[in-house]
Amino acid sequence: MKLKYIIPSFMAVIAMLVGCSDDYEAAYLDGLRVSSSYLSLSQDGSSTQFTVKSKDAWTIENAPDWLTVTPTSGNAGETEVTISADAVLSARTTTIKVVSGSNVQEVNVVQGKTVAEEVTCQKVLEGPDGKTFRVRASITQIANTHYGNMYISDGTGTVYVYGTNDRDGKPSNDPISSWGLEVGDIVTVEGPKSTYNGTVELVNVNVVKVEKWFVKVIDPETAPTIAKEGGIQKFKVAFKGKGVVPTIADDCNWIHYKNIEIKSGTATAVEPNPADTAFIYFNVDANEGVTRKAGVTFYSTNGKAGSSVTLEIVQKGISNPPAGDGTEASPYNVVAALDAAVAGATDVYVKGIVSKAPTSFNASYGNLGYYISVDGKQEDELQVYRGFSFGGAHFTAQDDIKVGDVVIIKGNLKMYNGAAEIDANNQLVVLNGQTTMDGINDPGSYRNPFDAAAAANYIDGGGKDNVFVKGIVSELVSGGFSAQYGNGSFYISNDGKKAGDPTKDFEAYQVNWLGNQKWVEGDDQIAIGDVVVIYGPLTKYKTTYETAGKGAAYIFSLNGKVK
Repeated sequence: MKLKYIIPSFMAVIAMLVGCSDDYEAAYLDGLRVSSSYLSLSQDGSSTQFTVKSKDAWTIENAPDWLTVTPTSGNAGETEVTISADAVLSARTTTIKVVSGSNVQEVNVVQGKTVAEEVTCQKVLEGPDGKTFRVRASITQIANTHYGNMYISDGTGTVYVYGTNDRDGKPSNDPISSWGLEVGDIVTVEGPKSTYNGTVELVNVNVVKVEKWFVKVIDPETAPTIAKEGGIQKFKVAFKGKGVVPTIADDCNWIHYKNIEIKSGTATAVEPNPADTAFIYFNVDANEGVTRKAGVTFYSTNGKAGSSVTLEIVQKGISNPPAGDGTEASPYNVVAALDAAVAGATDVYVKGIVSKAPTSFNASYGNLGYYISVDGKQEDELQVYRGFSFGGAHFTAQDDIKVGDVVIIKGNLKMYNGAAEIDANNQLVVLNGQTTMDGINDPGSYRNPFDAAAAANYIDGGGKDNVFVKGIVSELVSGGFSAQYGNGSFYISNDGKKAGDPTKDFEAYQVNWLGNQKWVEGDDQIAIGDVVVIYGPLTKYKTTYETAGKGAAYIFSLNGKVK
């Protein structure tokens, strides 16, 4: 049976709030009055007051845990009562009772705006549990007609709807038939987000609007990914209107309409008015830049009504575009350095990950030769030829440089026998975030990072230095990173699962993005399953082991990549 959630409806209370003022006097009771029967609180957290006038002793009943009421009782006379609440993600409402003998007055309290934020499916997936969202998306699958369980998608992601209320607001009452829903319809629904066994759900949603489908994409079912070499992309589209019109955004000039083939539907006794089918073809140019996306929209109308559906196209591009200007503040990445070597750039800084370690060492010379790349892979590599340690000092061992080390090197770039290299006598500037060899292999170093348990032990032992902590993202806090503050919070563990044990669940709290930079819109979002290495100071808040907040720590590497 579907008994996972019980969500009360407050629509009647909300409707009554409109136009109410603090001067409103509740229905007259001879022995008990309240100055206002309707009170509102800010969603960011606030307090307000009302007055109780009673002939006898009175008490407050039915106050929820999230609402603080002071005082909760009083004697005959007039008493000012204060109510307050902390910040909340979504609007909430309650009714408290003032009771004096057989007299009862009700005070309705609402906190926050009652209109849910309308977002994309992707924002729902990234958003916090407990917040109410409104989303407009197409029904892609109906899983249960009695409860109204279904999958919806808007091209940015897919969300599972766990329970839909019928036209009368009743749950578990065959809402699919009540609303006349079918796969392809566009619905606007509203409900609170929950995550159950890893599945993101909107629970017991109210249907705001239904747009009957005139067009839907049959194949591909999800956003297609096209190789960077380009090619032809085909869509199979069903439509009920007088034809179907494909459109592409003006700024997506790398996609070109090619042709369309129409196949008429066959009428049957079961389906006298079948949909027609269109096969629509697009040419996609080769991509010499970074990965790019575009939306292709299909529209169909019968002249009186119509609908559209948009599906995203993703085209792969260069995995590692050039970056940096060769200065100490903004070193070249390896791709940019390979280009700069052609011009023979001198006295520049280059950052990369060691892809091939030194194969020999001679203490008399004290230099090492190795290779670096953007991501540590053995492709698009740059040779570091006979390089020295910090400040030009000699290396002391072959394993002073290891595969996976993150280095910044200062030197001259040149081409030698058709291959790019950093010329001899280059110097190491930074190694794994350090400017000396001291403690390069110690616990908490980049080569030997703490896991969640070791980080907890370090904190409990009074450790104060900046250290490295490595783990797999197990849970996002408030959707991960936000452009409002430029940082994000999330939990990591050894296996990417939330253990429910403070010593195994480490919180990356208010950390900056890669390269210790503020996160901005357009940057990738952190995701569950990502492998991260965090660098910075650690602390403990109540029972939570975490990084110090407000950007004191940052993501040093993400899935093996650095910035």
